[in-house]
Order: sequence, then structure tokens, then C-alpha cells
Amino acid sequence: MTLIQHPRDATVFAPGLPRAYDTHRAPWQLPAGKKLAVSVLLHAPSYQDVPPAGSFKPIAMQGGVGRDTAEPKHGQLARLSQWDFGLTVGIWRLLGIAQKAGVPVAVALDSFGVRTMPGLADLVAERAQEIVVRGSAANIILDEAMTADEERAYIAEARSAVEAATGRTASGWFSPERANSARTAGLLREAGFDWFGDWPVDERPVALDGAASGLTAVPFGLETEDMFALYTRSLAFPDYERLLDETVEQLIADADVVGGRFLGLSWFGWVLGQACFADVAERTLTKLAANPQVLLVTPGDVAALHR
Repeated sequence: MTLIQHPRDATVFAPGLPRAYDTHRAPWQLPAGKKLAVSVLLHAPSYQDVPPAGSFKPIAMQGGVGRDTAEPKHGQLARLSQWDFGLTVGIWRLLGIAQKAGVPVAVALDSFGVRTMPGLADLVAERAQEIVVRGSAANIILDEAMTADEERAYIAEARSAVEAATGRTASGWFSPERANSARTAGLLREAGFDWFGDWPVDERPVALDGAASGLTAVPFGLETEDMFALYTRSLAFPDYERLLDETVEQLIADADVVGGRFLGLSWFGWVLGQACFADVAERTLTKLAANPQVLLVTPGDVAALHR
């Protein structure tokens, strides 16, 4: 496969990024012998069946039976209970697989989940190497229609709830449905976050500038996300496993040309944590742990390494 070379005048359409940033950057240096840094981010989102008045909801959501991706209506148990499965079974299966493989993981929690399921926060805090804030709930998102003060309050409430419930400091953020406004990155930095994972913007961490200066975009790609691949794209799980294997192989090859690469694996308890998919996670993490060219780190460590 031919490595894509971006033109020097390429424009990146994302707020807070330098406008022509790609080819002039020095190669990202990883520790000796390492070519690919991999971070595993396990999502434990909760679904709020009756959202507060005035909150913003996504137009469509994955999950449940059939191909209906409309935002679930109140009481659609066949769909809503699948999200609950992720919190009661799936996330623990994935944490057990990662622990057995010796792979560090970050777990993303939202404020609704830690308030309504106290045991979730306690047990995740015991087993995760990093805690990440995931907003208010799976279906309560950031929106451009918010005022700056409303968005600032949303971020502050979510962080306060997750940190209080886990007893851990969280330096990373992942937005529900990856929904942002043009000011989100700046507000995250204002709130003291070091990194966020919403933008699949590159194959290495990206330092933001402007109002978000000091914040690092740690890219968790869509193509390798289990929810996107297995639900949105309807890949068969053997195809998804092959996609992961070939992605790792290509990124390691690319590193010989452009320097260290990064792969963020974004996995959901209610998706890859299902028994029918979990062996994909087990084989993937086992192979990554055995690869001497792979550096397994939390996303917070990636941001620190990049800085």
C-alpha cells in the first residue's frame, strides 16, 4: 500500500488546529524500538431514558435489534437494555480480558451513570489505569446551540460527578456521540483537561493552538471503533478482526517513513463486551501485547509523551 503524502498547503477543517500543520512537523519520537503507540479506551456510557428539559439529544443512535437507528423512544426496552448490558456485563468482560493480556486501559464514565450506579464507579476506579469523563449521558450531548456558559456548566458538572464518584482525577474527555461545538476544545482546556479523544484527525497526537493551547487531540479513529464498524458499517466480526490486524501492520510500516504512529481503540461494553464479539478483543489485545514494536499506554500517557 502506498503511503499518503499530504500537500503542504492542506487545510484541516477543525476548530483549534493550525491550518496547515501536517508535513512540516517533526516525526513523533517513541521510545527506542517502538513504532506504534496503542491506547485502549473502554466506554461505559449510560442511557438516560427521560432526559432533563432543555437538554440536547442526538438525532440517531446505534444499539438494539433491527436496523432502526432513530434515537430510542421512552420505554423501548429491547434497545435501551442493551446499553445497560454494557454496564452490568460487557465492561467487566473487557476489563478482565485486558487485565489478562497485561494491557492498560482507560475507562470513560458519564455523570448519569456514576450517580445512578455507585458500584460502577467504585469498581472501575479499582481496575482502570485511567478515568475519562464522558459527559452527562450517552444521549445528552454538547450542541452548537448551547451558550458558552451552558457548555461550560455541562463540562464542569460531568467532571465533578465522575471525579467525586471514582475518587480519581480525570485529565481526559470524550464527548457523547463525539458531539462538539466550535468552542468545546477551548472550554475543555479552560476546565483543565489535558487531552480529548473526539476527533479522528490523524495517526498521531495533535497539539492544539489558540484558545485550546495546551490541549492534545488524541485521535480515536472511527474505522477501528467497534460500534461504528459492527453497527454502522455492519461488518462481520471476522472482518473487523482482520481490519484491526491490517491497521496495526500498516501503521508499523508507515512509522519507518514518517515516525511514530498512534492507534486509539475505542470499544464499548455493550458492543465488543458481548460474548459473541469478546474473542476479537481477546485475540487483538494478546497480539498487541506480544508485539515488541507496540507501546501499550493510556491516552493520558500518550498526551504527556507528545508534550
